[in-house]
Amino acid sequence: MRPSIARRAPRLATFVSLAALALIAACSSVSQPVQDFDEYMAQQEAAKGKWKESDFKMPTTAPQDADLISFSTLPNATLDYAIDAKSVEVTREDGVVRYIAVIRSKSGARNVSYEGIHCSSFESRLYATGRPDGTWAPARNSEWRPIKPYGSTAYQGILYRDFLCQDKTPYGSAKDIVQNLRYPTTPAAYR
Repeated sequence: MRPSIARRAPRLATFVSLAALALIAACSSVSQPVQDFDEYMAQQEAAKGKWKESDFKMPTTAPQDADLISFSTLPNATLDYAIDAKSVEVTREDGVVRYIAVIRSKSGARNVSYEGIHCSSFESRLYATGRPDGTWAPARNSEWRPIKPYGSTAYQGILYRDFLCQDKTPYGSAKDIVQNLRYPTTPAAYR
């Protein structure tokens, strides 16, 4: 004999509820962004080995709060990401944009780093980290690495796409980049 619908309804409702929860959990899980075609092509270009980095100067002073320009990152970001406007430097010979990044937490913790982004290869390099006394410590193993659009360096991917680089070249002069940081031209839906 088949059980009546009245007796099966509680089990069916439980099954439907569990299936709906599983579907919601699967849809809400955080996935890592995949590398897009431009990133892949930029990395392939860099792998050819024709590129040579230009000379640059390490910073000598700590960034001042008045010179920091915050920029948008992920909607759920708990940290404030900023660039020191006075530190932005563009070298056209090698296609690198160098800057001082400042990452601040709501509790007042602060990480300061001197970095570069190579626009044609979608790579970044950490040159030095700032100390609390305003001096700089050269980074160990400072080398060019592919930018990862997720994790602790996801902000570099955002800087690359929205503020520093365009068509695998620097967005413009240092002044143009600072202007773009202050008044972004990228529509908010794409940031």
